[in-house]
Amino acid sequence: MYSSLLKTSKPLLRHKIELSIAAVGLVVMTLSFGAGLGLLLPIFNYLLKEGKNLGEIIDSVLNGPLEQIGDNLASFVPSDPFYGFMSVMVCILAMTMIGGIGRFVSTYMVTRTTLRVVEHWRVLLYRNMVRMDMASNWLHGIAEGSSRIMSDVEQLGKGYNTILVRSAQATTKVIMALVVAFIINWQLTLLALIGGPVIVIVVRKMGKSMRKASMEAMKAQASMLMRINESLSDLRVTKMSQSERSETRRFFSSAQRAFREQLRRQRIRAVSSLVVEIIAMVGVILVAGFSAWAIFRKGIPASDFMMILGALVAAGASFKPLSNLHHALIAADAAAERILDLNEKIIAEPDTTSPELQRHHETLRFESIVYTYPGAKKPALQGITLEIEFGQMVAIVGGNGSGKSTLVAALTRLITPDSGKVLIDGQDVFEHGLRSVRAQMAMVTQKTKLFQGSLWDNIAYGRSWVDQQKIIAAAKDATADLFIKDLPDGYDTMIGEGGEGLSGGQAQRVCIARALLRDPAILILDEATSQVDTTSEALIADAMHQITEGRTTLVIAHRMSTVVNADRIIVMEDGKIVGQGKHQELLDSCPQYQALASGQLVGPND
Repeated sequence: MYSSLLKTSKPLLRHKIELSIAAVGLVVMTLSFGAGLGLLLPIFNYLLKEGKNLGEIIDSVLNGPLEQIGDNLASFVPSDPFYGFMSVMVCILAMTMIGGIGRFVSTYMVTRTTLRVVEHWRVLLYRNMVRMDMASNWLHGIAEGSSRIMSDVEQLGKGYNTILVRSAQATTKVIMALVVAFIINWQLTLLALIGGPVIVIVVRKMGKSMRKASMEAMKAQASMLMRINESLSDLRVTKMSQSERSETRRFFSSAQRAFREQLRRQRIRAVSSLVVEIIAMVGVILVAGFSAWAIFRKGIPASDFMMILGALVAAGASFKPLSNLHHALIAADAAAERILDLNEKIIAEPDTTSPELQRHHETLRFESIVYTYPGAKKPALQGITLEIEFGQMVAIVGGNGSGKSTLVAALTRLITPDSGKVLIDGQDVFEHGLRSVRAQMAMVTQKTKLFQGSLWDNIAYGRSWVDQQKIIAAAKDATADLFIKDLPDGYDTMIGEGGEGLSGGQAQRVCIARALLRDPAILILDEATSQVDTTSEALIADAMHQITEGRTTLVIAHRMSTVVNADRIIVMEDGKIVGQGKHQELLDSCPQYQALASGQLVGPND
């Protein structure tokens, strides 16, 4: 029934010691509960059977195989009625305290274990998300993955806790209470259990609806998270587009859907609980009616009836939550299914541990590269063949959808071509360790990626061990040092999430400094100056010789000033190379380049 939940529970086996301690605590709690419940019988007898002391009552109750135990206990109990009564009450209190300690130990150890497993799944999913190939990223989306890492795993943890704490404790209490009831009078106990099969059928039927409602509720929560990410990731765009109202309406729609699904889930749970309670009450009435008949017509002792009723009430009090626990497990199983589904669908970037790719010093070569995006009708790259000599600065230009960024993605192994090879110094990059391939590359993209923290931390991102002098040298090469040294706190200046506190040009120069700190053999500037102001662009252009010296540089650009000085310009259209050469050569011979140049090469990135 809970197959997905069970599949995700394997990490629990790593915590055998903690679970064993929890099991011991559960046993102590259950035995104490049973002993305390059993002590109610002499209390009832004591109150109803006048003229007998506690020792005589114990002797009459514990007969047969337990007669010797009864004789021993009877010799220790007080003969005075009041003291005898208080002795039993003190024993019940002691059993309650011991049981409480057992419950605490069991609950604490299980909670500790489930939190560890929740941590395990969150780390595992996050690791897979950051290591997934770009196709998986495009298909599943960040918001969906975030929802499953946070909300679904949280629900999964509740499921583990439900099984190992609430279900285990409630089940053992039910069993112990029924055992006591069977010992006293098995016929009445069987009569009370007549509604059990009906309850099981009702709970299972409701469980199917509960599972569907839980899945829809989690999807609705993921949709809300997506809306939040879309509208708040760049609040300036939302505000300047005057889209606050439309975004609020979109979020309200998602919130309404989540409300409906959560309400539906709670409605199913409430109806199920009501039906179970009615069926259980019918069972109690049957027992009460039959017992009254037996007492008044057959002379069965009333104390037996009261004890059975007490045991059944205790069993019912423990059983009632089990119907709600079933629904909690159904919700956890639905969450587990979504987690497993994401984990199985994520395709990790292919990698090999050896051999390592040596540092590039000869050529880059693309051989007949073909790539089609998931769901696309035609390839984004259609048999691209291109060779670049080490040390060259090559600009790649083209209109929207021409394939220029896709070509670079193939070089960096962000995508895996459908066919063809990417060769660095004659070595296929897909036959070498991924880390060794990317270790000699650095990329600066159109969108700056900065983090909350100091400028030291942002420049040294991914290379925290590098000494400060190298960080300063990289900042100087990127012309970032010019503005950093004028800041009140210099490199210790703290910036906000996404680079808040810096201008677009300053943020981009920090990103370029980060790339140069890697000392890459291959530097990729993917629309790197598109968000840069004229002053920053001029500074970067002046430093370009120093930035590109001793490495191969690929520049994807839409500004004429960025590409005119390139050693070679590659013109792309519809996934094909339609021209290559220097600026003036292409102006004279390539219509596509002429059109791009007349528009200052301006066009959206593909």
